[in-house]
Amino acid sequence: MRQESIRQFFTTAVLCLFLFIPALGLAQETKVKVGLLMINADAGVFLALEKGYFREQGLAVELNYFSSSGGSQMAALTTGELDVGSGSISPGIYNAVAGGVNMKAVASKSRVGPRGSAKFMIRRSLLDAGKPIFLKDIKGKVIALNSVGGSSRLYLDGLLKKAGLRETDVVVRVMPFSDTVVALSQSLVDVAFVVQPFVTVVEEKGIAIGIADLWELFPGHMSNVLFYSDVLIRNRPAVAEKFMVAFLRGQRYFYDVVVKKKEPLDSLVDTVAKYSRAGDRKLLTLALGVTELSPNGEMDLKEIHDDQEWYFQKGLIKNKIDVNRMVDLRLVQSAVQALGVYR
Repeated sequence: MRQESIRQFFTTAVLCLFLFIPALGLAQETKVKVGLLMINADAGVFLALEKGYFREQGLAVELNYFSSSGGSQMAALTTGELDVGSGSISPGIYNAVAGGVNMKAVASKSRVGPRGSAKFMIRRSLLDAGKPIFLKDIKGKVIALNSVGGSSRLYLDGLLKKAGLRETDVVVRVMPFSDTVVALSQSLVDVAFVVQPFVTVVEEKGIAIGIADLWELFPGHMSNVLFYSDVLIRNRPAVAEKFMVAFLRGQRYFYDVVVKKKEPLDSLVDTVAKYSRAGDRKLLTLALGVTELSPNGEMDLKEIHDDQEWYFQKGLIKNKIDVNRMVDLRLVQSAVQALGVYR
């Protein structure tokens, strides 16, 4: 009877231990609040979450949607309400840092790649049959941009310089990328800065043709970056490092599938569709196929400095800052050292 009681005791103890260990592991996971635009450039984060890379680092990641990289997202990063953010380094970011926002750009997420991710396109009805189109021919034309003060205006400047023109030589109209297809088809604009998947839609419908690929104008330009709250870096440096390692693993998985084609694209499309706001699977597949994520997260300080100078000259930022104030490369360098350089 005594032996039976001892046996039951040990059986119960072992059972409790097995039930307790997973609960203990869950309790020890550290929460990290992440702000995303929920776009294709966020695919590395989606994959790191779906593949369990964050969980392996002991992190419980919570995704939060923001409509832009500035405004409320910057405010949440400053207070530490948000640990990680994302978006482009727009004039609003430079102005925010100049105004005392405590955050750092810590890694690049996506870049302008060579596979046709964005183009300046001219409507086909403007072309004379059999005659070539020259960039100088856009003089006097109405050009659609998705933003009057963001990176698309910087890209327009590159186009105009290549054409030997100035901004005063064209008329700019601002509209969402999703509206450019209709605007071109109805002759509301003559030229448009178009991103995938709308590039393919416009081409397939015969509405417009490309006159300059963004890769030709700004090869490798950072289009989306990862931001860290200063509170995260100062108060939880180990968490900041773990997040970066898992994030880069997600970036590399994406690169393996899209660029190196080690696996079919379908599973990746499923993951991005699950977390993003994309509705059309065909269009999402087209867009992901030309998305260029940074497997090593490297950042170009000269590019950030040069962009700031251009925005300042255009009056889009009030005060220039030392870019080292808004960039912290230590975390991504440490993560690359831990994982090895992706080649």
